Amino acid sequence: MTAAARFVLTLFIVMAAILGLSLCGYNYWEPQPQKDSLGTFILESASSQPVELPLCVDEQTRERVRGVILDALDHALATHVENVFLVWLRDDRGQPGRAKTGIENGLRAYLAARKGAIEWTPPPCAG
Repeated sequence: MTAAARFVLTLFIVMAAILGLSLCGYNYWEPQPQKDSLGTFILESASSQPVELPLCVDEQTRERVRGVILDALDHALATHVENVFLVWLRDDRGQPGRAKTGIENGLRAYLAARKGAIEWTPPPCAG
């Protein structure tokens, strides 16, 4: 059998397999597509709404969570500084200017996140 004939035979077998699989799943398709009130098609996942739980904490829990967040920010900044230095060791082109820019960007993000964590005050739970 020539290469062209083998290719055509393989293509025919693959197409027949795809057609067979699609026919097996035919009974599971929705007979009527779902539409919203405007007549546009919708996905089932788009119609479900996430459950939003009220975010309230007592004062002790709030301070504990704030401490965890601040510790994580400290760790993230230390990791960032370490990564900037590792980049410097691998590639010294444009250094120390690149390292300075990286540290400044990391420090700017750290300070903004730290300020947000300190100012975070969820409402107290009723009851």
